[in-house]
Amino acid sequence: MKSKPVILLVDDELSIRKVIGKRLAQFGFSVLAAASGEEGLQLAAAHHPDLILLDIMMPNMKGRDVCARLKADPATNAIPVIFLTALGLADHIKGGMDLGADDYIIKPFDPDKLRERIMVCLARHQR
Repeated sequence: MKSKPVILLVDDELSIRKVIGKRLAQFGFSVLAAASGEEGLQLAAAHHPDLILLDIMMPNMKGRDVCARLKADPATNAIPVIFLTALGLADHIKGGMDLGADDYIIKPFDPDKLRERIMVCLARHQR
């Protein structure tokens, strides 16, 4: 039996982590949640999730810095990253993709579209 894909959700807002985490679980994913960029890096290194959903606007360590560190580390650089953020200008999207993100989803979003984009990303990165 194939195990559930593991999604690491990194967002500083508890309400966002709860709502998205619950929806991801309903979609059949196992969910790890981190409240900060630092915690996200630790969980990524320890658990090697199948995909990371990453907010950009967080205190202390921004999502862009987290993504850059993930992509610079040979232990985590193959993990797909999807930015999930309120920053929706073309420059923001280009900047996120230039850092190595696999996708960029703007809040608010349709949960079914989120699931579709996660599934596409996971299919592209099957290990």
